[in-house]
Amino acid sequence: MHQPGRYRTPLLLVLTLLLVFTVLSLSLKSSPALRKVQGLVVSMTAPGLEGLSYVGRSAKQLWLGYFYLIGVRRQNAELQRQLEEYKQREVQFQEAEQALTRLETLLDLKRQVALPVIGARVIAYDPTLWSRSAIINQGKAHGVKEGLPVLAPQGIVGRIVGIYPEYSKVMLIVDRKSSADAMVQRTRIRGMLKGKGGNRCSLEFVPKSADVQVGDLVLASGLVGLYPKGLVFGKVTAANKKNPGVFQEIEVTPNVDLSTLEEVLVVKVATLAFPEP
Repeated sequence: MHQPGRYRTPLLLVLTLLLVFTVLSLSLKSSPALRKVQGLVVSMTAPGLEGLSYVGRSAKQLWLGYFYLIGVRRQNAELQRQLEEYKQREVQFQEAEQALTRLETLLDLKRQVALPVIGARVIAYDPTLWSRSAIINQGKAHGVKEGLPVLAPQGIVGRIVGIYPEYSKVMLIVDRKSSADAMVQRTRIRGMLKGKGGNRCSLEFVPKSADVQVGDLVLASGLVGLYPKGLVFGKVTAANKKNPGVFQEIEVTPNVDLSTLEEVLVVKVATLAFPEP
């Protein structure tokens, strides 16, 4: 019954002491002693507060630097992507420029030949060295016929030996079954140009007494009507008169790089092509 009264006296004492301290602090607020105490407290706490401020600034700078680096990385990635895109465009531009140059050269060849032609693109090669042939993207539907000669700006490529509705097969002049009447430009000596596989031909049935030298141009003679007269087969790269027999051994390298063909012309003229064996 008397328990609530037990805490009443101490509570009044605590409140009285708090009131006394409050009054004293207000009365001593402007006293020199209080100012000394305040100075001592500031001197003791200022270094710690300065350190905390430095740590805060450093953390803020680190945080901002982190986001800055993320932005820089994103920007670098975007710049790298744009650089790769520009490189691809440069490659495409160079390819288009080279294609335009090749087409202009083919157009010049068309004017020189002064015969009806069909433009075609090489889409495949025969992988074997024995049978050297190529596939072009023009066929029977485009007017291509078997036996028609195929040309490149640098010279003779070969002739059509197989036709399909949309494609045709070209036997290259280096094929071992290829043969055509030819002549040496400088001396007008005639012989039979035959394929030897790889990237070689030979000019056969040329007497040892004939004047044939390395570097001579070998042209189509125009006989038999297989290839237009005067077009280039290639150059003499070897001539041997010391071999047994009555004929020279003459090696001819095609004027056309037959391994890098891209565009060709099919000449639409009547030919007397030999049948395939």
